[in-house]
Amino acid sequence: MSLTNENLVRLEQRHSKRVSTLKKGKIIFDNGHCVVECTIRNTSETGAGVQLPGYVELPPTFMLAIEGGAKRPCAVVWSSNDKLGITYLDQSSERQTESPRNRLLERVRSIQEQLDELRQEIETTLAP
Repeated sequence: MSLTNENLVRLEQRHSKRVSTLKKGKIIFDNGHCVVECTIRNTSETGAGVQLPGYVELPPTFMLAIEGGAKRPCAVVWSSNDKLGITYLDQSSERQTESPRNRLLERVRSIQEQLDELRQEIETTLAP
């Protein structure tokens, strides 16, 4: 990476050290109706560097699901072509160190909610 003025500004704005990684991720928005696959290039306690498969227009806030981790609400800090710098909107350390058991329970609750919605939709569709 060449140290252009833009890159220097980005470095100066980071609040915590970034760690290089190559994890799969998903950017989720529009109430879960839109999902964009991405690669997490680096992470920190406060945010991440994300690479997209190409230029994608995204809303300013969305959920980020990182492979092996929980979904996190995020906001775009900067973007350039197919790269994003994001900040986590839930800065609590509890969320960052969430146990696998709690992630599983959260997923089960989410699936139960989806099942309830599907049951209601089926009942509505089949009602005379």
